[in-house]
This record gives sequence, C-alpha cells and structure tokens, in this order.
Amino acid sequence: MEKKKIDFKKIFKNHKKKIIIISIIVLIILINIISSIFKPKESEEDNLEVEPIEKRSIGTSIAATGVIETSNTKNVVSTLTGSEIKTVNVKEGDTVTPGQVICTFDTSTVQDALNTAEQSLGISQAQANLGIESARRNLNDAIKNKDTQISTTQTDVNNALKAYQDAQNQLNNTKKSLATAQASLENLKKSGFDESKKMSFETAKNAYEQAKNEYNNQLQLVNNLKIQYDQYYDVSGAFKGVDETQEIKQIKQDYLKEQTTLAGLKSSLDEKEASYKSAESEYSKYQSMEPQYTALQTQITQLQSSIPTLEQTVNSLKSAYEKASQGLNTMATTADSTIASMQDALSNAELSSNLNQTTQQSQINAYKEQLDKGILTSTVSGTVTSVNVKPGDIYTGTTIAVIDGVEEFIIEAEIDEYDIADINVGMEVLIKTDATRDEELEGRVIYVASSATDNQASAMAGMTTGMSSSGNATYKIQISLDTPNERLRLGMNAKLSIITDSRENVWAVPIDAIHVRDDGTKYIEVLNNENEKIENKQELDVTTGLESSYYVEINSSKLTDGMQVVMPQVEKDNSMETLIELMGADAGL
Repeated sequence: MEKKKIDFKKIFKNHKKKIIIISIIVLIILINIISSIFKPKESEEDNLEVEPIEKRSIGTSIAATGVIETSNTKNVVSTLTGSEIKTVNVKEGDTVTPGQVICTFDTSTVQDALNTAEQSLGISQAQANLGIESARRNLNDAIKNKDTQISTTQTDVNNALKAYQDAQNQLNNTKKSLATAQASLENLKKSGFDESKKMSFETAKNAYEQAKNEYNNQLQLVNNLKIQYDQYYDVSGAFKGVDETQEIKQIKQDYLKEQTTLAGLKSSLDEKEASYKSAESEYSKYQSMEPQYTALQTQITQLQSSIPTLEQTVNSLKSAYEKASQGLNTMATTADSTIASMQDALSNAELSSNLNQTTQQSQINAYKEQLDKGILTSTVSGTVTSVNVKPGDIYTGTTIAVIDGVEEFIIEAEIDEYDIADINVGMEVLIKTDATRDEELEGRVIYVASSATDNQASAMAGMTTGMSSSGNATYKIQISLDTPNERLRLGMNAKLSIITDSRENVWAVPIDAIHVRDDGTKYIEVLNNENEKIENKQELDVTTGLESSYYVEINSSKLTDGMQVVMPQVEKDNSMETLIELMGADAGL
C-alpha cells in the first residue's frame, strides 16, 4: 500500500495557534533555566508576595460564541392552487404582524361560480317545497278521513274506558284505604294500647294521694312546733333566754325530730308523684287511642264488605271497554295503513330535498371559503426573509413567503466535543452582544444535541489514522434569551459564558497558592503576623472545592477574616498569569 505523504505545511496552518503557544511555553522554560543558573541567589530576607484570603463568588464556565436565531419560522402557503396571484403586499425585510396582508388572489371566477350555485340552490328549494307540500296535503287528508270513520265509535270507547278506569281507581283506593287502616290498627297495638294501663294509673294515683296527705299532716305538725321553737331559739339554733330548762330542750328535740320525719315524707312524696305522673302519661295515651281504635275497627269492616262489589263492577266495565275497542281497532287499521303510506311519501320528499340542498350548500360554502382565502394574511409576527411569487403568477402550491418570527429569540452555538459532556439543559448562560454594548443578558440552555453536527460528523468520517483534517467534532446547543432587548436582531453574534458550576460567599485563594504534600494532603502558607518576612509564614492545612480558572475554593476551621496567603515567588515576566494571558484563557469568575 502506498504511504500518504505528510503535508507539514497544511498541519502548521491548521494548528498554527497551538504551535505558537507551545513555542512560547518552551521559550519561558528555557529562560527560567538560564536565569536560575546565572542569577545570584536572593536573600531569604526579601519580602513575601501575599494576597488577602477573602470570601468570593467563584464558578466554572465554558466560553462560546453563537448566533441569534428564531424559534418560530412560518412558511406561508395557500390552498388556492391554480389561481392567479393578483397582488404581493410585502417584500423581503418587511416586518409583519398577525392579520397583515401577504398577497391576494384573483377570485373573479370563484365569485361567478358562487353566484350560479346560489341561484341553482334557490330553484331547487322552490321545487322541493312544492313536492313536500303536495305529500303533506295527502297525509292530512288521510288523517281527516280516519277521524271521520272512527268518530261514531270513539266516544263510546272513551266513555267505556273512563268508566272502567274510574271503577278500577275506586277499587284500588279502597284496597289502599283498607291496608292503611289495618296498618294503623297494628301500630296502635304496638304503641302500648293496653287495658292494664288504667289499673296502674289508679294504683299510682292512690299511693300519691296517701303520701301527700301524710306529708301535709307532718308539715302542719312541724309548723306548730316551730312556733314554740322560735320563742326560745334564733335562726342559728342558739338559745335566746337565760335559763334553758329541760322542758325547753324537749321542745327543741321534738321540733328537730319531726323536721327530719318531714324530710323523709317529702322524699317519699316526690317518688310517688313521679310514679303517678308516669302512669298518668301512659294512661292518657290509652284514653286518646281508644276512640281511634274503635273508629279503625269500624272502617276496616266497611271497607272489607265493599271490595267484592267493586271488583264485580270493574270486571263488567272492562268487558264493555274491550268490546268497543275491538270495533274501533278494526276501522282504524285500514286508515292507519293509508296514513303510513302518505307519511312515507312525505318523508321521502323531505329527505330528497335535504340531500340536494346539503350537496349544493356544501359547494357554496367551498366557494365562500375560497373567496375568504383570496386575501392571504400573516398568522405570526416577524420579518419577511423571502418572497417567492409576483403578481400575475399562477399559484402552484409552493411557499409564497417565509416569515421568521420575532416573538421569541434563541441563540444557537456549536460546542467542542471536549466541553459538550459538561453542558446540560437548564444551565445558566451569561450573554453579551455588540449591539447591547456592555449590558449582560441572561439565558438558559434549552437544548443539547446528542450527536455531532452533520458537517462535523462528515468530516470525522474522513479522518486519517494520523490527524484529523477538519478538527474536533462540534455539537449544537440552543439557549433561551430570558432578557428581552429591542436592540437585538436575527443573525447577530453573541458571546456566551455557560455556567457549569458556582459557589457563593466561599473562602478562595489563587490556585498557585495551594501546595500538595507527598501523602496527598494540601496546605497553604499564611502569615502569622503583619510582618511579610519568610520567617513569619506557617502552613495551614486545607481541603479544596470548586476550582475556577484562577481561584480555588478552600475549607478549614482555622480560616478567619484578615488572613493573608503567601504566593509562590516567581518572576513577574515568567508568572503563570502572564502565561495564561498569552494562552488566551479566561481569568475566572
């Protein structure tokens, strides 16, 4: 197999920037080596380079460039294929809004066809109405003939039916009344209708009266004793005189004893009164139910005796009604057959008329719809980016115009394969454009392609085993523009910073200030007083977190405000900051 000749000139052209950067790095390294050999050793007494340890907001981002596009592109088309375009009302670059006229069509032929169709519909409706009216007259005549034929017997049938229904209703009502009366009688029995209630009432009443008499007699006795008691004792029971004799003491004892007896009789009286009231309530129910019970028994006897007579009457009237109905039905059958034929004729005439009118009306509606479409308007707001017809053209169904919507801008960008895995939908994006000057717009990633862009994928397929001829693959992303700005236009370039991670208010130091021991632990050097001398620095163990382009997050329980970190001593011209600037890297957030 013939070996391909390596084109070094082409390789240098494709990787010119990388080669220049590598050359600069090599040159800096050589200068440092030479300087370290010939430069006299500096005194350890030289001052240290320090920076304050402060809380910062740091983050990592991916820089990219994109182009402002629209998420809503409208291809304007019409269904009036074969029609002549009369006017074109927009041109490329015009801004349109919904309802604005794009073009008009010559619809004179459609208007003529509509006029003819409407005239034809009017004639068809008049003819159909004549046929329908004739069929309706025949139907009405058949109905009138039927009424005449059955009028002589219809009255007898109706009267027989009414008499039968009235008798049946009377029988049903009598049976319902009987059932109701029987149920009421049963309810009376269930609710306590009992002769023994009266005896219980009399017994309770006598006991109450006896207890009442005993209480009243005792009350009179107590009152009499109280008169004597009050002569010698006050309300508190204290003796009011000077010499409390045995006779006086006996009066007090008798009064208190009889008072106790009175309290017992009162309790017994209350108990017997309650029993009396309860028995009286039960007895009163009995008294009120007795007339009702007697009336229900009488009603039930009367209703039971009337039912057989009513049943015989109903059966007789039913036979009379059935006989009259049979004669009526015989006469009505022939008339109904004639009426049905006339009804069918009327229905067929109406269906035929509706079918013809529906077909013609559909054609008329189609013509009207074409007339409405003769004026084609925009359905979106946007900018006309192309117009593909002119007045006098016969429309063939192609796109008449293209409108790029301006309701919602998006930004499309291509991301290198090295960075695409770090970008996800929803990430915050900071945006700058030349048109918006220094204003920083905000957005979010709304789409990340899962495969390489077509032109890059094709280029990847043509790689040699040595080096790609077209560079790395790129992947399309889309970014929503969340900060509206009237200065933005389609096609403008935008500078993007895609925030992949961030930390707020964290301790941070320059990356160069981090030292790593052999065991992997990390530390920084800090001053132990304000004197910036080598002997005043000490090591402070830290752990690191998020790392930006320049700063790195650090964590330690010993970090305090006012601390200063010692920076590595490097020559100014050969510092990493200078190298970063030469390489074009971002200085971080």
